Amino acid sequence: MSVVIVTAILEVKPGSEEKLYDVLLNVLAPSKSENGCIRYDLHRSIDNPSTFVFYEQWRDKHALDEHLSSAHYKNYQKQTEALTLNRTVHLLKPVNP
Repeated sequence: MSVVIVTAILEVKPGSEEKLYDVLLNVLAPSKSENGCIRYDLHRSIDNPSTFVFYEQWRDKHALDEHLSSAHYKNYQKQTEALTLNRTVHLLKPVNP
């Protein structure tokens, strides 16, 4: 299996920016410590501070699936559900010509 790249773009409900930011910060450490996590970075848009983007690299699809079934990820999803307007996730694979 090959590396799986994830981009997750979250758009926040007005007035919930800092609350969501705190929730997002709390998921970083446990996710980064997971077996199979190569990279797990959180970014905030310069032009629109209501937009957050996760950039993740996982060893393979199995490692990503383990992450998605973890308790801290499920808790993160539950906490962010009421705070976000939109969540777009892209699963990507490297293209090396």
